[in-house]
Amino acid sequence: MAKDYFYQNWGHTYYFQKDCSRLDDGFYNNWGNAYYFGDGGVLQKNRKVTVNLTSYWADNNGVLTPQFDNGVNRYIINNHIGHANITYYNAIPENITGTYSGTDDGKPNMIVVHETANPNDSIWGEINYEKSNYNSAFVHAFVDSNSIIQISNTDHEAWGAAYPANGRAVQFEQVEVYGGWNFAAELVNAAYYTAYKMKQYGVYPRIADGYLGATLWSHHDVSRYLGGTDHTDPDSYWSNRAWTNFGTGYGMWDFTMLVNYEYALLQ
Repeated sequence: MAKDYFYQNWGHTYYFQKDCSRLDDGFYNNWGNAYYFGDGGVLQKNRKVTVNLTSYWADNNGVLTPQFDNGVNRYIINNHIGHANITYYNAIPENITGTYSGTDDGKPNMIVVHETANPNDSIWGEINYEKSNYNSAFVHAFVDSNSIIQISNTDHEAWGAAYPANGRAVQFEQVEVYGGWNFAAELVNAAYYTAYKMKQYGVYPRIADGYLGATLWSHHDVSRYLGGTDHTDPDSYWSNRAWTNFGTGYGMWDFTMLVNYEYALLQ
């Protein structure tokens, strides 16, 4: 039996997984790169590959490079900006909330992206504030250009976007940063955390475009489609930083493309 094994035949490369099944129509991640084995299990080479609305170029070795339309996302790929590791800091008492009340299995089935709307505070300033005021509101994690800090157990609800979203969502805040590299690096950290949590809970990226079963939401999306809140973040923050530093826009479609790539690297 072929187990965790590459097989060459008929001019093609195939991969048999640890359970001995052939990888068909799926990503493979190794050596810091993503690869895609398509229909019939063939490693894709020297061609454009489109998966989940995100396009990649597969080179002669099968290494995938995203073909992003957005200038911020292209800057991230061209400068090889990687993500931080997740740091865990227990700032919120675990028993303040239970498992997710809005899902059948008590597990989260969506991610909500927030932005602090505080131009003068640091990531630890925001964390310490929530540590002292969690009875009013709190999220699961914060990100900036250097850090991903989870402050609350994502197996339990957070109070960041009202209900019904609180009953379904892992939620995190982006701290406001300045400068093109810092903004790009923060987006990478945000996309990685989103992809990591989706992978953890068996959720696949799907942007909230009015579909209530979607998995990736901005706080503004929650206001528009689920209700219970009237916030519009992170729209203006993303637009301001993208235009100031890159002369382009940035929205949830652009972020979703980045999440898709980080998700592919976790396969």
